[in-house]
Amino acid sequence: LGLSEHKARETLKNTALSAQLREAATQAQQTLGSTIDKATGTLLYGLASRLRDPRRLSFLVSYIANKKIHTELQLSAALEYVRSHPLDPINTEDFEQECGVGVMVTPEQIEEAVEAAINRHRP
Repeated sequence: LGLSEHKARETLKNTALSAQLREAATQAQQTLGSTIDKATGTLLYGLASRLRDPRRLSFLVSYIANKKIHTELQLSAALEYVRSHPLDPINTEDFEQECGVGVMVTPEQIEEAVEAAINRHRP
């Protein structure tokens, strides 16, 4: 998963986290095959360490494994969404909109938006 040796040892000491991370990795491997890149591993670790409702693990792992959730901000939004919507079923359209699934922002777009904001307030 790309964890440092220290982080891996610390994780093993926490049996609940280890079990949830193992389950997340196993589920991700069903989609990705045996290799999980470091970025995906980091998101899976963040998911396993912050998810309070294990019923949502498979749902969120599928979004990470399929690269629909690929940033820490999206993961935070996803975790907040499942916390605030505890009842089944999850409205996937609403979930995806709240988490920014499919939204891609380039550095150039960020730069343009910042320049536009500065120019708007320059006077």
